[in-house]
Amino acid sequence: MKTLVHIFVILLFANPISVYGNPPDTLTVKVLGTAEDARFEPVVLQIQPGDVIRFEVVEGLHTVTAYHPDNRRPLRIPETAQSFDSDLLRAGDIWLLKLDKEGVYDYFCLPHERMGHAGRIISGTEICAPNFEDSLIPEAVLKTLNNAEKQIKNR
Repeated sequence: MKTLVHIFVILLFANPISVYGNPPDTLTVKVLGTAEDARFEPVVLQIQPGDVIRFEVVEGLHTVTAYHPDNRRPLRIPETAQSFDSDLLRAGDIWLLKLDKEGVYDYFCLPHERMGHAGRIISGTEICAPNFEDSLIPEAVLKTLNNAEKQIKNR
């Protein structure tokens, strides 16, 4: 009996993925630029719910901020999702974001929003954004997100 227990313990730790399911992925978005060239790379990222996004600031001062009324912006994330805001990040900083709900999440950099510094995370199987309200979004942000969405659809 003791040998059987030892075998079970060895098998349990030898193959934890099959026991617990697939672990979440960690995907990286680089935060680049210092003025008009400020950008997230990639602009659009497709993930699975539960994945972690690692925002890595390469240069400049930036934020990763959800389009959400908590951040004095229109709602452009799933209604039941938690708002997010990284606060100011500097070159070399890393900020992690875990999204558990399916849906489309639009976000921006507060200092560079008017220049179009925005991104989109697609959590789950959606490939395009819902009918978000555009009237209060800077034109440069809409251009950034629309161009990125076209690239995703053309893959």
